[in-house]
Amino acid sequence: MNKTMEKEYKWRADEYLLGQALLWASSRIGSQSRTIHMQSQYFDTLDGLLRQQQGALRLRRENERSVCCLKLRNENTPDGMRAHEEYQCDAKTVQEGLHALPDKGAPRDLCEQALAAQLEMICNVDFRRCAVLLQEGDSVCELALDEGTLRHGGRTAPLCEIELEYVAGGEQTFHDLAAELADQLELVPEPESKLARAMKL
Repeated sequence: MNKTMEKEYKWRADEYLLGQALLWASSRIGSQSRTIHMQSQYFDTLDGLLRQQQGALRLRRENERSVCCLKLRNENTPDGMRAHEEYQCDAKTVQEGLHALPDKGAPRDLCEQALAAQLEMICNVDFRRCAVLLQEGDSVCELALDEGTLRHGGRTAPLCEIELEYVAGGEQTFHDLAAELADQLELVPEPESKLARAMKL
């Protein structure tokens, strides 16, 4: 099975810190930014199959693109960094995505179990992302500045966070960039995912 690992640092933020992080990124040579409107719906079976697997099943609208994503938690996560198995494909519905994800390397048994069960939307997250692609030395990473709303069970909460995600190249440079950003802006790590925070509402 070909596993795709998502490696990222995540920090709590406010509007001021988002602006400072954007200035930090914009001052670096070769930075490229774009704005994406993200509308994420998270699904699980009635008996909580994905939750039991420490996974997340998401259908997300990214501007005009619709993407289904399955994330599975990797327990061997270094302090300060989150790492997941991540599989994704273009799909208009979560069912269409579950049919296609095994061809991307996702566990076939898990996808088939989810398809055979009754799926329900458990929460959603609507936010605007300013994504800045950074190339530093031998490393490529993406800085994501997210601001929006978490929703679950009729309740809402604001979302504001900074992420730095590894894309390609040397991982040590990626870790060094994360340390530099966190130190300069005195950032506080955010240990919980958007899904986990939404489900606590």
